[in-house]
Amino acid sequence: MDAVSQTKFQVLLAEDDAVNQSIVQAFLSDVNVELTIASDGRQALEAALTHRYDLMIVDQNMPFITGDRVIRHLRAGRSINAATPVIRFTANADHPPFDLRMAATVLEVTLPKPLSRQDLILTVGALLGDVSPASRG
Repeated sequence: MDAVSQTKFQVLLAEDDAVNQSIVQAFLSDVNVELTIASDGRQALEAALTHRYDLMIVDQNMPFITGDRVIRHLRAGRSINAATPVIRFTANADHPPFDLRMAATVLEVTLPKPLSRQDLILTVGALLGDVSPASRG
């Protein structure tokens, strides 16, 4: 296996619910990403201020600091993740579906809970590019 196929996209998952963490891990287990998990907004902010991510997946409602505030702080502070694309999770069922054709022009996408494996993988792929299943060698 060459070095290129071993490189994984670095993804921060900021989600306080252990069940939802497990669901996201299972959904993304066969794609070329390496997840870092933060269990609350404070942990998410600390991780995003110290490590560069290719994508951040953030729950809107987390303890200590909400997902919205984490993202606003990163964008306003010109952090290393100020321009990192974000997928927000929300329990708001009224949120319209995301048009994947817009992925190249947006930094933030909102996906409603409960999550669909297909929607998550398609959105991650649209924001990051090729996230084909990781080689297993």
